[in-house]
Amino acid sequence: MAFAAVYFLVYPVWRSQFLVEIWFTEGWNAYFQDAAGAGRALYPPSDALIVNNYPPLSFYAVGALGRMLGADNLFIGRALSLTAVIAIAVEIFACVRLLSGGLAGGLLAAFWYVAITSHNFTAYAGANDPQLAGEAIMGLGLVLFLSRQQSGRSVLGPLLLMVLAGFWKHNMIAIPLAAIAWLLIRRGRSAFPDIAVSAAVAAAGLALCGILFGLDFFRNLFVSRHYGLSHLLSNVGHLQWSAPAFLSWLTWVLFSRSQAARFTALHVPIGLGACLLQWLGDKIYGNAEFDLIIALAIGVGVAFEEIKTSPLVRLIGETGTRAVLVLVLLLRFVASDRQEPLLVMFDRDFEHQFLLSELAVKREAEIVSQTSGDVACTVKVVCREAGKPFVVDDFKIDEMLATKQMSPDGLHRLLSDRGIQTFTNSLATSATVNTSLSHAWARGALRR
Repeated sequence: MAFAAVYFLVYPVWRSQFLVEIWFTEGWNAYFQDAAGAGRALYPPSDALIVNNYPPLSFYAVGALGRMLGADNLFIGRALSLTAVIAIAVEIFACVRLLSGGLAGGLLAAFWYVAITSHNFTAYAGANDPQLAGEAIMGLGLVLFLSRQQSGRSVLGPLLLMVLAGFWKHNMIAIPLAAIAWLLIRRGRSAFPDIAVSAAVAAAGLALCGILFGLDFFRNLFVSRHYGLSHLLSNVGHLQWSAPAFLSWLTWVLFSRSQAARFTALHVPIGLGACLLQWLGDKIYGNAEFDLIIALAIGVGVAFEEIKTSPLVRLIGETGTRAVLVLVLLLRFVASDRQEPLLVMFDRDFEHQFLLSELAVKREAEIVSQTSGDVACTVKVVCREAGKPFVVDDFKIDEMLATKQMSPDGLHRLLSDRGIQTFTNSLATSATVNTSLSHAWARGALRR
């Protein structure tokens, strides 16, 4: 599993050097990070064609780092994302140690997390997106919570850290919900003061944002979004990658009565429920799964340590059951036609394609920079590289159309009235496309 973690991490680390759009939120985040770093408005007015439905901390943190280091915020965000993958793995290891006391289970959990995140969430691992860094802050809160709860100390500090994480990225709800539920189970009414203070601080933080940013903060945060079962069904198939971990954990937790099993029996279902609930919304993708993946990693690590309660032990023994658990987790990674690390190491054409994509970004940015007036790019990294302001957000436009707030004809008239020209970028400017094309290249490389 350690080999798998290092192997799959190769691709996100290698890819992060290129000026291409890894995921369509990268340019979006970079624009608002630039605004925060320069002290410009972070939350657009309601009549703007862009929206910022994220809380403010990540933008100010990345913007400040970019200003201090004199570096591009796009690459600062990517470095934070890669650092967060390792940080979360360390936090998962610590959680398993606190819950079960074992070393091997914690290492297995940490390595599995790095492997599945690097292999199956390449749109986020090493991309300029705040989700993973936010999960790292939340994960630290969980480590401190478990440590303090077990020693009988106040958990107010960890709960406040979770509140802080919520102002970095607001969809991370499984850890605080599991922590509050566990606290109520373990401490009963004595848990109320810490919970109440945390809720009051969260409310005060929202009020402060309202004072600093005005009503535009709330209008942006709660922007209209289309919801429907079809969105959930289009995403739910991705759970196949974490299904082996879920089944391995489930076959153990159903037969265990330990405190660690009881905690994971709260954490994992809450993570799964949060994921499915978020997927009802339009344009919500793999980031909804991260709470679940962290919960499953902790669950698998604890199951590995306390494997003696698994019914399989009576058939093949503890060592055999542990071996089966690891083998099942590894087989799901192997049973894939996506092996980008092999391409990075052995296929020069793969690197050449990224270099061509980077050149395409720079070439199209030069074209856009010479275009008079405002320009809306399908690949935002291009418009940003061209020095054009952010004037049209695909997400807001798509949701306005989906929720019938605007018709396609009305949109065309609006763009014309505001003098906004559209620039359709070539497929070569997006690494997302390169990743999908790499499926075919991987098969060819493996045959060679």
